[in-house]
Amino acid sequence: MISAAGASVGRSVRSRTLARAGARFGWLARLLAAQRDRWILWLPVAAGAGAALWLAAPHDPPRWWALAGFVVLAGAAAAIAAWPSAARRLVWERLRACAVGACLVGAFAALGAAAAEWRTASVAAPRLAAETGPVIVEGWVDAVEAGEPRTRLRLLTHRIEGVAEAPRFVRVSTPGVRAFSAGRAIRCRAILGPPDGPMAPGFFDFARRAYFEKLGATGFTLGGCRPIALAPPDAWQDRARLWLGAVRSDMSEAIYAASPGPGGAVAASLVVGDRSHIPPDINDALFNAGLGHILSVSGLHMSIAGGVVYAALVTLAALIAPLALRIPAQKIAAAGALLTLTFYLLISGASVPAQRAYVMAAVALSAKLIDRPAISMRGLALAAFVIVLMTPEAVLEPGFQMSFAATAALVAAFEGWDRSRKQAAHLPTPGPIVGGLQGIGRGIGGALLVSFVAGLATDPFALYHFQRFSVYGLPANLAVAPLVSFVMAPAAALAAVLAPFGLADPALQTLAAACDLMVGIAQAFGERPEALRALPKPPDSAFVLAAFAIVWACLWRGTLRWAAAPMLASAAALYAFAERPVLLFDGEARAIVAHGPEGWTVLRPYGRSTFARDRIGASAGLAPSRLDAMAPPPACAETAVCVMPLRGGGSAAYVFKPEGFAAPALDGAIVLTRLDAPPALAARAMLVIDRESLERRGGGFLYASDSAPVIRRARDEGHRAWTPHPH
Repeated sequence: MISAAGASVGRSVRSRTLARAGARFGWLARLLAAQRDRWILWLPVAAGAGAALWLAAPHDPPRWWALAGFVVLAGAAAAIAAWPSAARRLVWERLRACAVGACLVGAFAALGAAAAEWRTASVAAPRLAAETGPVIVEGWVDAVEAGEPRTRLRLLTHRIEGVAEAPRFVRVSTPGVRAFSAGRAIRCRAILGPPDGPMAPGFFDFARRAYFEKLGATGFTLGGCRPIALAPPDAWQDRARLWLGAVRSDMSEAIYAASPGPGGAVAASLVVGDRSHIPPDINDALFNAGLGHILSVSGLHMSIAGGVVYAALVTLAALIAPLALRIPAQKIAAAGALLTLTFYLLISGASVPAQRAYVMAAVALSAKLIDRPAISMRGLALAAFVIVLMTPEAVLEPGFQMSFAATAALVAAFEGWDRSRKQAAHLPTPGPIVGGLQGIGRGIGGALLVSFVAGLATDPFALYHFQRFSVYGLPANLAVAPLVSFVMAPAAALAAVLAPFGLADPALQTLAAACDLMVGIAQAFGERPEALRALPKPPDSAFVLAAFAIVWACLWRGTLRWAAAPMLASAAALYAFAERPVLLFDGEARAIVAHGPEGWTVLRPYGRSTFARDRIGASAGLAPSRLDAMAPPPACAETAVCVMPLRGGGSAAYVFKPEGFAAPALDGAIVLTRLDAPPALAARAMLVIDRESLERRGGGFLYASDSAPVIRRARDEGHRAWTPHPH
């Protein structure tokens, strides 16, 4: 009896303790309960991180380690989840769940790395190992990118003179504008070389993209190309590719013929992804105003095209009573929109951003077919996981990162707005006039909100990859958003419907007029001298922390999202206090930027192109307008050596001519030259970077240090499958 009473008292004490603990930590329990269905969203993030780490490694990781890691960690997760336990305590179950989750995150990271390894091996194709030419190149025009004064042609290769295993694709620049259309067979005399790697440390690696696109050589023609007679390729995939390219070219010409001018050129880019008609000044104005993303067929175009078709089919199906009574109108509309987007993907050229957007749209429309929410974070996570498995190299591309960051931010904002709308009190239904005005206001407000949220989510990625900030990007996008949603999209859809009947010209002219208005907005914002602001490149640690904070804020719910605020603050602090380089140069020494005691100095040893200068200057936080105002040191005019003092002491010297190696100014200096430096110079100079070093390791950034200068190079002694060999 005494023992029973004691047990009763013990149970009462424990109950009161648990009650007090529950009252004290109830907020934590509710916070964690709100995340119950969000843990799985981190698995695609882990897969993308694993693919990114594998691709960014300086050397090829050991083979099969990634796949072995996936098998081991997935097996461990299954074993922990199935392990029998007699003690069914809450603490043990939560520890078990955490262990299973940690193993699954590791397993998916390994799966992403394994997908990257498999993809790298599967797309291996012949490519040139060194510069060669002039040689005869024959092939079919796969794509045309017009420019001034030369045009870039992407060729499906038939043969290259003197090359046993010709690359599948080559890209050459040739004089003239739009001399050939897609699908034509041509012969060129060209100088070719392997695709170049990054211009400087942390820059875009064109060689890696070219490797996964099977682009094995780039170069320029000596004179123009001429058409030849070639039988169609043997593979049906190649014949279909060329046929689609020819169709795209014909559609682009028809659109531009219906409305010649900047508006028609932009309209052709929106409909078929052909940007070859857009003049360079219009293209620059659009990008400087932060509207360049509209030119690339990506998520915006897929969502608008799919949305217009979906809305039209829903309305049409609802009006047909026998059909509406037997088949849900939304499923009919989803199937029709999916077919339309598939056709649009093929006609637009199936670029990587378009493929990514198509997968995301296909997941959303498939969700409607199985009665699941079309706009959900799970659908976005599934799309990301599919893309990581299919094209893992995309995770390092700015387009992938920016599109998913913007979409995740919009979905998170939509979820919050949807919950707040459901919790709000229902008001009486307004009349038709007031209701219509409210609908128009909500549509315009939604378009403005989309631009604002997407812009905030993508700014860190734009800063890291492009070192540029469009001062008027937000107002320009806010001004253009209603125009794109309510004029350009319906006009494009109407033109597609009327085109088979030969009645599309009025719709195309309306689309071109709206594009002209968009170009006018871009010029009003983008042509101002302060429109484009260059900011120094953030360190990798700041970028990774900022990206993780954005993902954290989008995937969690409730108060837990606010933990991203200190992460963003920390990333901003890392960026603000990061060490800045005092000397920057590209891999061909076309542009050298030095920070001296009196400010920045820019030197362009040769060449008229400003591309390298602008890209290197942007990493130092120098806008093109500021670079234009800079002049090289007066002492560098018509001399053999140019000496540039550096902030923090020391100097950098560029040697133009062989006799400059004997100059006393090279003693204790950092010497940069495109010539072959004499071996004795290494004993006199602090650091020598000559032709061999530039070809082997590329451009670099030099940081001042109390002991010795620290230099980072574009290729720090690493080698991957896509790394170009020294010329």
